[in-house]
Formats: sequence, C-alpha cells, structure tokens
Amino acid sequence: MSLLELNNISKIYGDLKALDNVSLSVDTGEWVAIMGPSGSGKSTMMNIIGCMDKPTSGAVLLDGKDISKESAKSLTAIRRDKIGLIFQQFHLVNYLTAVENVMVAQYYHSMPDEKEALEALERVGLADRAKHLPSQLSGGEQQRVCIARALINYPEIVLADEPTGNLDEANENIVLDIFKQLHKDGTTLVVVTHDPEVGEVAQRTITLEHGRIVKDALNANFKEA
Repeated sequence: MSLLELNNISKIYGDLKALDNVSLSVDTGEWVAIMGPSGSGKSTMMNIIGCMDKPTSGAVLLDGKDISKESAKSLTAIRRDKIGLIFQQFHLVNYLTAVENVMVAQYYHSMPDEKEALEALERVGLADRAKHLPSQLSGGEQQRVCIARALINYPEIVLADEPTGNLDEANENIVLDIFKQLHKDGTTLVVVTHDPEVGEVAQRTITLEHGRIVKDALNANFKEA
C-alpha cells in the first residue's frame, strides 16, 4: 500500500525548474534511496515530501491525504505528527544534553518523557551518552542522537538528508546498521544521498537528473536485515 505519492510534481524558481513533472510512490515499510548529482532536485524533493516546501504544481499524497495545498500551519502539524527528519548538519541544541535534545521533539509533539527519550537513545546505542552535550559527542554519536530524535514520536515516514555525509566509514556503517534495523521493524525510509554505497544498501534507488527521474529500480543486492 502506498504511504507516499507524488503525482506530476513540478517546482519552479524563476527560470529554474528544480523538479519537472515528477511522479513516484513509496509503499509502507519500503526503504528508498534518492540519488543524483548536485542540482538534480534531490533536496527540493526532500523539502516537499517533508512539508518544508510546496510544489508549484502537482499533488503530494501522504497516507492518502493531499498535503500539497495545505497551509503552512497545517504542514507544520503534519511534519510534527507524521514525519521524522534526519539532517546532515545534525541541528542539535548545543546547550542541551543528548536526552534533552531528543525530548525537544517530544515537547513539540505532546509532552516530554525522559524515560521514553532514554529508550530512544538506547535503541541507537547511546544510553551511556545521554547526559553528554553535543560538543562532548563525536559526529557519529551526534547523528545517532538525531536519529533517536526523529524516531521518538513514532513517525509514519523517516526522511534522511545525506545522513552519512559528515561521517567516517566506521560511523557510516553504524548508521546504516540502524537503518537496516528500522527497515526490519517496518519503518518507511526515504534517504537522500550522493554516496553509492549508501544507495546500494537501500531496497530501491531513484535517480534524478535535471529535476527528472531517469531511473527507478529495485536493488538486486538488497538483503533483508
């Protein structure tokens, strides 16, 4: 069953067509990698799926609801309630501990619960770093805090924008192992990446060029966790 559908989506900035009549669907529980060179439209697509921008034309359906015409206030609520976001730059609050950074997401959703936040950190292997500030964590650990924060409100879909872009090989493998477990648990994952190794471990790869999908294929080497 499709959780996400993009129907004839275009996004135009002046004379630039960042997305050009793009259509795709993502099933519940599917793990999709979106790839392509700089300027291909990856980030624009991520922003539209993540309710941070709206298309110039076309429809975006999330769980059967067309979100492309929603107000900014409504999009904020949808993003808060249904979407988990993981960023390349982490976006952690530098004066809050790891567990407090996770609890920030709870605050905007419902009510902070330290026990649940600690359990989310344990899920990504960081229970022993819960009281550390971002400056006391490695890049890989900060990214895992971001993943815990994205998962704390049990989103319907997790969007990750270059989640391994700032990580060394060892930490990249840790993050990918977490993604494999999330997929095994039934989480719907959409990962934007320029890294072929990250794309290859996904269930399906969509390649963009000049705002258009030029390839949409299942990965023959994909292995269930």
